[in-house]
Amino acid sequence: MSKQSTRSNRESILRISTGGVCLALAFVLSQLKLFEMPMGGTVTPASTLPIIVYGVAFGPVWGFIVAFIFSLLQLIGGWLVTPFQVFLDYTIGYTALGFAGFAAIKTDSRLKINGALPRFRATSILKLLGFTFVAYFVRWLGSVASGVIFYAEYAAEAGYDSALVYSMVYNGSFLLADLAILAVVLVILYMVIPSSREDGTIVIIQKFTAEFIGTFVLVFVGCGTAMAVGCDSAKGSGYILTAFAFGLVIVAMAYSIGNVSGCHINPAVSLAMLISRKMTVPEFWGYVVFQILGSISGAGLLQYLFSTAGKVDMTGVYDAEAGEMVSWGLGANGLAGVNGNALAGLIIEVVLTFIFVLCILGVTDSKFKHGSFGGLVIGLALVLVHILGIAFTGTSVNPARSIGPAIFAGGAALTDLWVFIVAPFAGAALAAVVYNAVTKAKGDKAELVLDEDDSEDTEE
Repeated sequence: MSKQSTRSNRESILRISTGGVCLALAFVLSQLKLFEMPMGGTVTPASTLPIIVYGVAFGPVWGFIVAFIFSLLQLIGGWLVTPFQVFLDYTIGYTALGFAGFAAIKTDSRLKINGALPRFRATSILKLLGFTFVAYFVRWLGSVASGVIFYAEYAAEAGYDSALVYSMVYNGSFLLADLAILAVVLVILYMVIPSSREDGTIVIIQKFTAEFIGTFVLVFVGCGTAMAVGCDSAKGSGYILTAFAFGLVIVAMAYSIGNVSGCHINPAVSLAMLISRKMTVPEFWGYVVFQILGSISGAGLLQYLFSTAGKVDMTGVYDAEAGEMVSWGLGANGLAGVNGNALAGLIIEVVLTFIFVLCILGVTDSKFKHGSFGGLVIGLALVLVHILGIAFTGTSVNPARSIGPAIFAGGAALTDLWVFIVAPFAGAALAAVVYNAVTKAKGDKAELVLDEDDSEDTEE
């Protein structure tokens, strides 16, 4: 037998044996249920991770095959539904994950690197995450199509006007949580596996990880405080405690992850930095994605802990007779304080975000020295805008902070979510433009005075 034939046989054996291990691990993980989502569906601990790693290691065709087999295993261990629904939900969705590593690593590099994990580590993690997000989007589309068929009768009973809307929200709720866990595990795995070559992406991944952690803590502590003590302005203590909880998180994170990522933990702040040319477009999108994932993870953990502990969510609706939550609030933002007026909500959020981001731009401007008190000032600025804003909208000034709780709370929080995405971005963009204009005018004036002094010296 020739050496080439022997090498080919070894490669085939490696592919099949590794595929079997990945299938077994993926199936076991898919049977571990972390928690149930409010809209239904169960979140699993990154069950699709082995499929993605396998797709990267051996290419999209083999990844497709393993993912297809995994979809059949899901049919055996899951619901007894029609083959058409299985094809839409499981087969299309999971096989899309088999392509997650496609183009993330060149074919010649894949052949030269032995072992699935080293091959995984040799990929571009940014490309890998991008393909994973696309694969989950495909899975969501397939799930929605399947849900329209499967949930048509249940959607009517649940009071939804459209089975399509019900399916979109139902499937999106637990798939987003699944994606959040998977993305975090992918990044952690990428960082802990030793690299055999110089890798320029590790620094940016450290920044993304820091932003995930910071936003997770912001939602977990800030919204968690609101859930525990309430944030009704008429009750005073809960109102002020919630405002300080959000502000103190900023202080803590500024002095812990600030040196890594700048501690934006807010897509609106990242937008202001992008406009101010303090970060690149790819960095901006990476920050936004991981900020949102951190928020979703924080809100999901809060809902799980409060539910498991039997603790009342003071921002939701509790049925004392039944002894259970009728609806979860999770500290989500809303328009109840402005009587449902979206325009009023937009105005207050734009103004408050403008104030907050303007403070951040001033404190972090390298042209002006503020010593080591920058984090404290920014934290107090967030307390300031919360003291006023809680009575109106619950105070967002941060799209990521609003997205996570709204996904789990559903209802009005999800319906009005667009306000708390559009307004903070608009307020931050306005703050960046105004600050840049003001400081530029000051700089031009200083240069003019300096030029006049130089001309006088020349005449003498």
